[in-house]
Amino acid sequence: MRSLLLGILAVLGVQAGTTAHAYPHFIGHGYPSCLNCHFNPLGNGPLTDYGRAVGADGIASGAFYPKSWNEEKIGAVSGFLFREPRQDHIRTQLNFRGMEMIRGLGSANSQSSWITMQASGQLVLKFLTDDRLLLSADFGYNPISPQSQAAGAGNQRFRSREHYLGFRPVAGLGIYAGFMDKAYGIRVAEHIAYSRVIPGVTQNDQTHGVMVHFLGGGFEGAVHGFTGNLAQSRDLRQAGFSSMVEHDFFKDHRIGASFLSSKNDYVKILSYSLHSRFSLNDGSAFLVEYGQTEKDSFSGVGSRISRYGLIQTYSRPIRGLYIIANIDYSKSDLSAEASTLRWGPGLQYFPIQKIELRTDLYNTRTFNPGQSTQDSWMLLLQSHIWI
Repeated sequence: MRSLLLGILAVLGVQAGTTAHAYPHFIGHGYPSCLNCHFNPLGNGPLTDYGRAVGADGIASGAFYPKSWNEEKIGAVSGFLFREPRQDHIRTQLNFRGMEMIRGLGSANSQSSWITMQASGQLVLKFLTDDRLLLSADFGYNPISPQSQAAGAGNQRFRSREHYLGFRPVAGLGIYAGFMDKAYGIRVAEHIAYSRVIPGVTQNDQTHGVMVHFLGGGFEGAVHGFTGNLAQSRDLRQAGFSSMVEHDFFKDHRIGASFLSSKNDYVKILSYSLHSRFSLNDGSAFLVEYGQTEKDSFSGVGSRISRYGLIQTYSRPIRGLYIIANIDYSKSDLSAEASTLRWGPGLQYFPIQKIELRTDLYNTRTFNPGQSTQDSWMLLLQSHIWI
């Protein structure tokens, strides 16, 4: 089973590069670079004016707009509080994202819980022609979990998710200094994806540092040097560097690679991956990533090598609706025989601008020749509102 799955991942990755990032599947709409719609060149964070307009009249369903509204009118009310911006230098955004999580679906031990994933305010100050100089900040509610406490976050109820100063001196080159996500892999929205958890690039893994972003000649990528999260204890901060590069093989078809090296007083992490993103036309897309992470402990525990794989397909039957298929693979320790496969369908729907609804059903199965483990099912129901 393991060999078959890895073979499929490898073949699909090669095909993605030789056939013919807001969310990375928006490459299906003809936006291979996140810089088209976000101030952060690798995605997430506040939207540009263009990104807001695209979300309103290109992504969201048009079924609930008044019939008298044309695309220009829809785009005009995509700004903060549904207003067209009246000045050039200040942009604000409010975000709320919540999720109902049902674990053990269908079993006697089924548990349901509500999680407030995001409740934040975002501010962007932008100057110079084409917004070449900007200051971006994102501050809000921080859900407390045993994992975040173990990572040194303590009991902070509020925290910054992102704050940085960006400058693009010439077209195709940007320099960003501050607190940001690491430049690595496909920045999928699923924080539980093994491709984000295993290399340590998930929702609580932002770091202080300097990132250089480049775009041009069929290439896009970033090199990121970082000193760790300064809100953590010094011994816990993961300092090092990462890089990510993508190459256009054909229009809206990309293949890429990532590398990450970091360490603190307890562990050294080395991660690398290959990935592909390509458009299936009319909003549909295919994503695949395959990587490996090596963790060497300085406390005598020894080293561990993990591998992971991700396949995602997004099909758009009508405007605003995406049908999702996920395959998420993990082998947390190559020296052991156990591996995990998580798969399932999902729906993502943008009924109107500034509203996203999503549901995902996951089946998790552990393969271990020496032990029989029952499958588990999990249902996620998400709502996202931004203004």
